[in-house]
Amino acid sequence: MLEREPARPDAHAESAPAGQVVYRRILLVFGALAAVAIAGHFFVAFTAANELNPVESIIAAQSRAFARFGTLYYDLKSYPYTVCTYMPVFYLLQAGLYHRGLPILLAGRLVSIAALLVILWLLWRTVELYTGDKYAAWTGLVLAGVTPLLHEWGTIAKVDLLAVAFSLASLYFYSRHRIRGENTLLLAAAWALAGLLTKQTAVAAPASIFLLLIVSRPAKALRFAAVVGGLGGAIVLGLNAWLNGRFLANTLFANLNPFAWEKFQLQLLSAAFALAPLLLITALGAGKAIRAGMGAPFVYLAGALLVFIPTCGKVGADTNYSVESVVAVILCSCLALHALHFFPLYFRHSKSWITLLLLPIGVYAVYSLRATTFALLDRTARERKFVAQIAALQPDLTANGRLLSADSNAVLQADRAIEVEPIIYCQLVEAGRIDPTPLTNDLQASAFSRILLYEEVNQPAGLYLETPQFTQAQSAIIRSRYRLRARVPGPYREGLYVYEPAGLQAPQPATP
Repeated sequence: MLEREPARPDAHAESAPAGQVVYRRILLVFGALAAVAIAGHFFVAFTAANELNPVESIIAAQSRAFARFGTLYYDLKSYPYTVCTYMPVFYLLQAGLYHRGLPILLAGRLVSIAALLVILWLLWRTVELYTGDKYAAWTGLVLAGVTPLLHEWGTIAKVDLLAVAFSLASLYFYSRHRIRGENTLLLAAAWALAGLLTKQTAVAAPASIFLLLIVSRPAKALRFAAVVGGLGGAIVLGLNAWLNGRFLANTLFANLNPFAWEKFQLQLLSAAFALAPLLLITALGAGKAIRAGMGAPFVYLAGALLVFIPTCGKVGADTNYSVESVVAVILCSCLALHALHFFPLYFRHSKSWITLLLLPIGVYAVYSLRATTFALLDRTARERKFVAQIAALQPDLTANGRLLSADSNAVLQADRAIEVEPIIYCQLVEAGRIDPTPLTNDLQASAFSRILLYEEVNQPAGLYLETPQFTQAQSAIIRSRYRLRARVPGPYREGLYVYEPAGLQAPQPATP
């Protein structure tokens, strides 16, 4: 009697494990590359003694002054002419770590690094919460891990990543309430409030949650608004009263930078180009995801974009304005992939067009890793230039007398207080909010022993709008009352031009 031939396994059952293995390997490869990129940026953040971004030095100098003297949010009617543009949470954390003995830049960078790690964890948890799909969750983690924007701003002593971490935590705890019915709405409100007290534009999460609640549960929406809006408003008004109006003067009125159309176009084009693959996936799957009950993150994405678009064109705006939108796009693209059944189709080697979405995922990952590699190399080269520049500037940074500098890093490295923050100073002078007379009189009296500028005042070159400089009248006084002592090469433009009073013969070292 002939033996029966064993039944052949079903073709789908045969191919599904192989498809999963291939996708796991893809995730492992890009996850490992992301880990290396993140480790490289962490290493630079820990070892760089100089700024990684010009605003980093300004915030660090303000936090250091707060730790030493308890001063923050200045009246702008007298020295120092520097605006504390952000809400207090980041300043408090950075100053607190500095008070515990950490270098001021490292203190702030540790806050941002912690926020970055929290964002990665929350992205993974939120995708898993909505989909129950570990492949979608790990895809979100890897996509965020390769994103150069998160590497850049997640290692800079600046408020953005901390604010986004709080906002994402708010969305996560709201989502637990929405999906599982857990009693986490108060936690969502608390984290939303923390975000607003870190950065005043962190409104996307609380606004989205309120809108979602008002449609389904109006009573809970009002309670949520009472905690976030009521308590937040009370804190803001209380701080403003305690500081005699200086709080709102800094965080609101002095923060209304003029709009630059060129900046707006550049920001939109840069964000659209970098995010194009993920925006495509998000657009293709948004409808199915929303119908499947995953609409809340898409409302959050809409809110983040509504904040980004009108603010990204401000003078002084950088790519940090798009961080929250980028995080929201990564989140929604993974939900879209799940809603389109990308993962089971890919695992079965389906011939559906949906499996072709692996291409934009790969394009985004490869482009992002390339961009973050160049950014890392640029940071390393910039730090070397800074080290050489600060060493060459030592006689001037340690000279007796006052220092007026268009370069914030030099002020921080000299352990000096900011006398004038040039960009915001000139804008506020033009707006009539700052009287230029005190600085003008001091320049006329040669009150500063050293002035550091990015220009040769005798040969003005028409500096870029966002290059720190003083008013034309003040530059004319520097031209007449000061002389060029040296030009010191550095990472920005042609380096720093060092000026001294016309009657001074040589730099005098400061008395220890």
